Amino acid sequence: MKVVLTIFISLCWIDLFGQNYFEYQKTFNRIDNDILSNNLSTASKRLDTIYNSYDFIYAKHCIKALQISCIQNDTSNADKWLRKCFIQGVPFWIIRDNEITSKVFNYSQTKNSLLFYDSLRTVYKASINISVSKTIDSLYVIDQEFTNKVNNGFILFRHTIYGIQWINNNRKQFNVIKNIIDNYGFPGEQLIGLSSYYQDSVEAYKDVLFYGPSIDDYRTYIMLIHYFSSPRNDINEALISSVRQGFLPAYQYGAINDFNVLYGKKKNSSEFYNVWHDDPKIENNPKINSRRQLIGLSPILEQNRNIQISKDRRKSKTIHSEIILE
Repeated sequence: MKVVLTIFISLCWIDLFGQNYFEYQKTFNRIDNDILSNNLSTASKRLDTIYNSYDFIYAKHCIKALQISCIQNDTSNADKWLRKCFIQGVPFWIIRDNEITSKVFNYSQTKNSLLFYDSLRTVYKASINISVSKTIDSLYVIDQEFTNKVNNGFILFRHTIYGIQWINNNRKQFNVIKNIIDNYGFPGEQLIGLSSYYQDSVEAYKDVLFYGPSIDDYRTYIMLIHYFSSPRNDINEALISSVRQGFLPAYQYGAINDFNVLYGKKKNSSEFYNVWHDDPKIENNPKINSRRQLIGLSPILEQNRNIQISKDRRKSKTIHSEIILE
């Protein structure tokens, strides 16, 4: 933890007035509390600060901002955030099929933005590294093939032949990913955009219908989760820098550490963030909350509250009539 704290303090001093995504995430945690207390006017003001302060805004947060604007019938902000959605790669069909954001089709102020969807999508494509995205796509396809064999292949081979193949493939793919991180930055949504999976409404419709429009890029994240499911040396220095710069969401960093503290080498600096796996010692929660706060994650109780709310919404089939939560 001392290594992570040192890195964090150094990052806070470097480019003090720059785009700090630790603070970005903290703002969205406050917006969640505004939403749940029905204080959308304050949420909108916070979103204005985000819009004016950050060049890159995660796609799910653009959708969230659009939802808040639509619920308030704020057509000016709805148009602003609709354009931002398209510039950040949100597919047209996700806006159309969500109960809240579909209201933009009734606003006269948003008609031009809808008409210029293709042009705004061109801006999105120009902002990402297509070559790196294709590399990650190829790696992810291979990752899923090996993972499927481990999970669903012939049972006697799952933890022998298939398991060894999976571990070896994880190592090979990590070397490619680490090289990308060193040369371009973490290959997440800011660098490589959203997975092409979301562009195909036929393929992604069922998942979005069930989970709602809280979309993000998960390709590299899932491959690192697999890699760190075996004893590995951590790469926290590179990853925490990526969180601060907006290349890696804070929750993904936390989950990767949760895997590494369980399965990694004892000399690692990884510690629990209680994103995916929980520290079995409840008495450690205050320390974990302090750790989470440093990178912008909400307290554990707020995280668990949001998880339960989302589960309840899916059960009651109201996920598309409520604003996205973190």
